[in-house]
Amino acid sequence: MDHKKMGEDIVRLVGGEENINGLVHCATRLRFDLKDSRKAEREALEKHEGIITVVESGGQFQVVIGSHVAYVYAEIMKNRNFGSNSSTASESSGKKTSVISTIFEVISGSFSPLIPAMAGSGMIKALLTVLTLLGWMSATSDTYMILSAAGNAVFYFLPILLGITLGIKLKANPYVAGVIGAALMEPNFTGLMDKGSDVSFLGIPVVMMNYSASVFPIFISISIYALVDKFLKKIILKDLQLFLVPMLALMIMVPLSAMAFGPFGTGVGDWISSGVTWLIGVSGILSGIVLGGFMTFMVVFGLHWGFTPITIQNIGVGGDPIEAMAAAAVFAQIGVAFGIFLKARKDKTLRTLAGSTSITGLLAGVTEPIVYGLVLRYKRVIPIVIIAGALGGAINGHFGVKMTAYVFHNIFAIPVYTPTLIYVIAIACSFIAATMLILIFGYESKVKGEAPETV
Repeated sequence: MDHKKMGEDIVRLVGGEENINGLVHCATRLRFDLKDSRKAEREALEKHEGIITVVESGGQFQVVIGSHVAYVYAEIMKNRNFGSNSSTASESSGKKTSVISTIFEVISGSFSPLIPAMAGSGMIKALLTVLTLLGWMSATSDTYMILSAAGNAVFYFLPILLGITLGIKLKANPYVAGVIGAALMEPNFTGLMDKGSDVSFLGIPVVMMNYSASVFPIFISISIYALVDKFLKKIILKDLQLFLVPMLALMIMVPLSAMAFGPFGTGVGDWISSGVTWLIGVSGILSGIVLGGFMTFMVVFGLHWGFTPITIQNIGVGGDPIEAMAAAAVFAQIGVAFGIFLKARKDKTLRTLAGSTSITGLLAGVTEPIVYGLVLRYKRVIPIVIIAGALGGAINGHFGVKMTAYVFHNIFAIPVYTPTLIYVIAIACSFIAATMLILIFGYESKVKGEAPETV
C-alpha cells in the first residue's frame, strides 16, 4: 500500500488542506477537525481502497483505515502547516460540543498516545509470566528484573506521562504538566511518607499517598493547572513569562496537588473503583452480560473511554475485572469474522476481508475492521456478537477473572488474566458461539445508512 498516495487522496477528499483545522490519530483512525465537513466527499472516501469507513463524532470527521494509520498520518503531516491540536482547532472554528463529549475527548486524547507504550509494556509482563511459569527464567534473576522494569515503567510513571499528554490536550505547557506529576514521585516527596501523619506545608496538614500508577489525581491537577497557566499568562508581562509562569505554576500546583487535588483524586478513583467492584459483586453474571454483550457498541460510540481511568486504577491495586469481561466481546467479534470466512465461500472479496481481520484480531487484538467492515455491515450479525460476547462475559464475571496488566485482548495476552484457565474457557466460548451461530443463521441482510459515530 502506498501510504503517501493514500494520505494525499484523503486530504483531497476531505476538502483539501485549506479545509483542515487540525488532525490527530488513534489506533485505527485519522481524526480531522474540518472547517466545513460538508466539503468532504464522504462517499468517495468510503469507496477508496484501504479505507474501512467514515464516521463523525464530537465535531471530528474520522477516517477509519486500520492499524497502518500512523504511517498514513506521518505522510499527511509532512510539510503541512495545519495544527495537530484538534481542541484548539475546534475553538477556532467555533464548534460547540457537549460537556460529556468534551470529557470523553480529553480522556481519549490523553490516553491514545500512551496506548502503544502501555500495550507493549503489558505484553512484556505477559511474556515474563510465561517464562517464569515454564521455569525458563527466575523471578529473582537480573535479566527478569531488567525486563520487568521495561514492563512496569510506563505504569509506575503514569502520572508524569499522563501529565504531558493532558498538558498537550488542554493547551498548557506539557512539560510543566509532566513536572507536576513527577514532583509527586520525587524521592524527597515520597520520603515524607515515612513521617506518617506528621507532614505539613506552611502549617497546613498534608495527607501523604503513593501516586505511582495513579490516574485521577493527575487528571484533576492538570485540569486546574491549565486554568492557572492561562491566568498567569494574562497578568504577567510577556518578557517575564519564560521563567515566571512555570515557576509560579509549580509553586502553586505542586503544594495544592499534595494537599488537596491528589488526595481528592485518589478518593474519587477509589470510590469509583469500589462502586464498580460492588456492582460486579452484586451480580458478576449480569455485569459480564452487559459488558461482554455490549462493549462492541460502547466502543463504536466512544463510551469505552470512560472505563479507561478506572481500568488503570484497578490494575494498580491488583487487577481489573472490567476489561476481563469486555475481552469476551473482542473474541465474539473474531468468532463472527471467522464464521463469515467459513460461510462466504462464493464471495472471495468478503472471505478475504473476514479471514484477514480474524487473524489480525487474534494476533493483535485490533478488531475495528471487523466491527465496521462486518458487524455494522450485516444486521443479522449484531445479535450474534451480543449473545456470544455476553456468554463469555458472564463466565468471566461470575468467576471474578481480572486483567493484571494493560494489554490488547489477543491470544498472546492470555497470561495476564487470572484465573487463566477460566479466562481461556470464557473467550473460547465467545469465539465458538459466534462462529457456530454464523454458520447456523448466516450473516446476510445489510444495514442501510451511515455507520454510528465513534471516538
